[in-house]
Amino acid sequence: MKSLYTENVLEAPQDETVCWCSGVSKRVILDAIQNGARTMDDIRRMTEVCTQGRCKELSPRGRCCSKEIKILLETEITKEN
Repeated sequence: MKSLYTENVLEAPQDETVCWCSGVSKRVILDAIQNGARTMDDIRRMTEVCTQGRCKELSPRGRCCSKEIKILLETEITKEN
């Protein structure tokens, strides 16, 4: 049976949900970064990730998705530099 998420978010397909409480995919997060997001607050404003407060309940990881979002953010910013 296929897992609902890829353990390493960097290897996840772009259409995979990263933020379960807000239903935001990896592609939407990457688009925000490409459009100027440089902090977690930027991504939150641009995509509404981490705004519903129901992560433990909705995420198959059983926790907030901010860890995965920060990994995507740091990786993409590092690529730019």
